[in-house]
Amino acid sequence: MTTKTIKIAAIGFMSIVSGQSFAQIAHNLYPYAEAVVSDNNGRDLVGFVKSNKAEFIVKSAKVNEFSQNKWGYIQVTNSRVPSINIHPTAENKKVDLNYSEMINATVALFGSKDAIKATWWARQANNPEGPVFYKKVKTDVKIDAELVRYEELSSEMYTKDFTIVDYNDSVYYDRDYTKLLKNYMIIDNSVIRDNNDYKGIIDFFNNFLSKFTYTDDPLLEGKSFITCLTIGKTNYIGYFNIINHKLGGHLQIADIKYETDKDLLVNGIIKKLTGKTIYVYGDNIFGLEKTFLKYGHTHPALKLIRRETNSTEKFNTKEK
Repeated sequence: MTTKTIKIAAIGFMSIVSGQSFAQIAHNLYPYAEAVVSDNNGRDLVGFVKSNKAEFIVKSAKVNEFSQNKWGYIQVTNSRVPSINIHPTAENKKVDLNYSEMINATVALFGSKDAIKATWWARQANNPEGPVFYKKVKTDVKIDAELVRYEELSSEMYTKDFTIVDYNDSVYYDRDYTKLLKNYMIIDNSVIRDNNDYKGIIDFFNNFLSKFTYTDDPLLEGKSFITCLTIGKTNYIGYFNIINHKLGGHLQIADIKYETDKDLLVNGIIKKLTGKTIYVYGDNIFGLEKTFLKYGHTHPALKLIRRETNSTEKFNTKEK
């Protein structure tokens, strides 16, 4: 096995807000929790459970089977609801809705040892850096899953080696999953076209995980990872950062039809990485060798290291 090192340029990176940007930060702290659960014209937890539970059961069963129950699987979507105006001088603390300051809440399905469960959470004031918020609400509408606090999802997923976050909307925030999960990858719901692909994905990333002595290691700070794998006829490419001593990233299809697609793919992914040392991991990198080399010639400050799957070297090793 050979290891190749190419220098590529430093880019100023910021924390990633994936998908569409969150709405403007609100003055009001709290979302209208009742709308998150059951009062948002189907764009709520009740509607999400109803429309996605059957698919969730099939996919989560595949993930459990192929990983021997060592991986987690959750489905999420965004519920955009009004914030609430609270008038503390009113006798009953009158609450009314503010549709000009909307708040994004995440609704989720996950499996535990005894049941399929649902939860939700939001960030106070729609601030991605704000505290996570949850409120228990009463509803007359039946929810076809047990509704629990988001901490229960977190406790369950922390027992897993990796968690797949299957999202159904273009709005989501990476830091939520960094807080709630251990190692995770976010995948658009449309990406996995054959559920049996989960086996190849899990096998590949179990091998990838074996290349880390542990992720809570100062030597990993400043390192990021691009992963390339082919399952059946589909080429997948992933990108991961070390965030709060965990692996957090995304998996997508490497859609390359024309030469120009290669530049767009590589440039787009590298812009989402936070490390100054980037490993490209995989045996087949979809003909992107020249693209990375070209990028390296024009961006000399980052270091890119090619690593194949049979390598016995650990990512924790200090690079020369």
